[in-house]
Amino acid sequence: MELIASGRAADVFDAGPGRVLRRYRIPGLDTAKEAEIMQHVARAGYPVPAVYDADGPDLVLERIEGSSMLDALQRAPWRLRRYARQLAELHARLGAITAPPGLWQPLGPGTDLMHLDLHPDNVILAPSGPVVIDWTNAAGGTAAADVADTWLLLACARPVESSRVLVAAQRAFAAAFIAAADRASAREQLHAVFAHRIQDRNMQPEEVARMRRLVARETGRDPES
Repeated sequence: MELIASGRAADVFDAGPGRVLRRYRIPGLDTAKEAEIMQHVARAGYPVPAVYDADGPDLVLERIEGSSMLDALQRAPWRLRRYARQLAELHARLGAITAPPGLWQPLGPGTDLMHLDLHPDNVILAPSGPVVIDWTNAAGGTAAADVADTWLLLACARPVESSRVLVAAQRAFAAAFIAAADRASAREQLHAVFAHRIQDRNMQPEEVARMRRLVARETGRDPES
């Protein structure tokens, strides 16, 4: 099979006409739960790739033609506000979907479905509209916490290519995103999201420091005090 793309946790292969195989490199991972969640949101009318098969670490999905929102932003930064509004709308639509029973709740109780990684690199801009991919972190909780999680990532995570221009563009996108979302509700979830995010061993110390400053500035309280 032809390798199409590689991410931090998975490789994506061509699986024939209109299909791709997403193969995780995480030992012991079972994709059945991710497949169930994608089918759940698809039934609610949310834009996700169709699921054809799930077997152990392998997930066979509909192939979505188009570039990621991140790539589109890099090519056309003047569309930043448009894409930020689009991302906020995707969050709002997802937050209206009830989470399936028994889904983990790492940020506290709630009935809303959260993606917990809904950022521009996980949105494909297909001809028919945006499609959200990579549902491995999906959880139950409150929609505002999912917005807060994306806000922290956009505002504080280091871009892959950390030039001054890209860093500035990322920060501007974060500001446009939270302006288009429910900032007040998201602000109330920042402490819980910060505590969850700093457990990620992929976060760099400078990223954690930026998150801490943002949370303290927005809430008036140091999250680690």
